[in-house]
Amino acid sequence: MYRIYITPSARKEAKKLPKRVREAAIEATRVLESDPQAGERLTGSLHMLHSLHFSNGGSQYRIAYSIDQGRSLVIVHLIQARENFYEKLKRLFH
Repeated sequence: MYRIYITPSARKEAKKLPKRVREAAIEATRVLESDPQAGERLTGSLHMLHSLHFSNGGSQYRIAYSIDQGRSLVIVHLIQARENFYEKLKRLFH
């Protein structure tokens, strides 16, 4: 069983989302507690991250996370709408 850690910057971004979307994101991360590989692995310069997709109210959202196998930890770096998600993620990690 993995623990979920949401970084302060991810928490700050998530607060900008509607409450129903934040709740859906929390539900989506519960899958990662038992299956951290549930999201798709990103490629290129973001190869160390995974992206978990979920929808709410007809809109698409993404959760970017990394896995710390040694500490059984899933680290959430960004929760945001699909639009501009990858550009924002690249800015965070470059």
